[in-house]
Amino acid sequence: MESTRGAAGRRRDAHPFRVEVGDLRRQPGKVRTLRIGAPLSELAVSGSAVPEEEPVELEARLESVHEGILVTATVRARWRGECRRCLKPTSGELVAEVRELCVEHGDEETTYRLDGDELDLEPIVHDACILDLPLAPLCGEGCLGLCPECGADRNLEPCSCVPAPDPRWAGLSVLTGGRAESGGGRPRPRQGADGSP
Repeated sequence: MESTRGAAGRRRDAHPFRVEVGDLRRQPGKVRTLRIGAPLSELAVSGSAVPEEEPVELEARLESVHEGILVTATVRARWRGECRRCLKPTSGELVAEVRELCVEHGDEETTYRLDGDELDLEPIVHDACILDLPLAPLCGEGCLGLCPECGADRNLEPCSCVPAPDPRWAGLSVLTGGRAESGGGRPRPRQGADGSP
C-alpha cells in the first residue's frame, strides 16, 4: 500500500485518484493493481446523484502498453434519488466496468490524458459514474405510483378514481353514445323499422 506521508502523501490526499506511473511506463507489459476509495463532487444527473460525502470505490488494473497506460477497472458508488412514479426517496448502487486508454497526446473523444509520469484517474471515475447513474430511478419495479387524479400513493391505499377518458376516442364516442370511452366495443349496426339490419 502506498504511503501518504510527506509531500507526496499530501498531494495524494488532495487528489486521491492521481497516481505515479513512471516506473510502469518504463517497463512495457508491466501490470499494477490498485484500490482507491474517496468522495468525488458533481456526480449527478437529472434523477439521481452520488452524495458528496459518499466514497467512490475504484478497483483498477493498470497495464503499460506501447501507446501509454491501459486502465481496466470497476467503479462502485451508492446513489440517491427520487422514484419517478411515487416521488419517494430511493437509493441504489452503481457498478460500472471501464476499459480506457490513457495517452499523452491523444484524441480527447476516445482517450484520456496521461500527464508524463502521472495519471489522473478521476476523469475516468467521474465519467463512469455519470453514465451509470439512473435518469429516472424506481423504488421498485412493482411501484404503482401516485394517482394522477387525487394524488394518492397507490402503494399504500387503493384509489377509487375513474381514469380519465382517452382523448383519442373523443370523436368516436360522439357517434357511439360514449360506448367507445367505456370499452363497449364496435358501434352496433343500424336497424330498419322492422328490426332487420
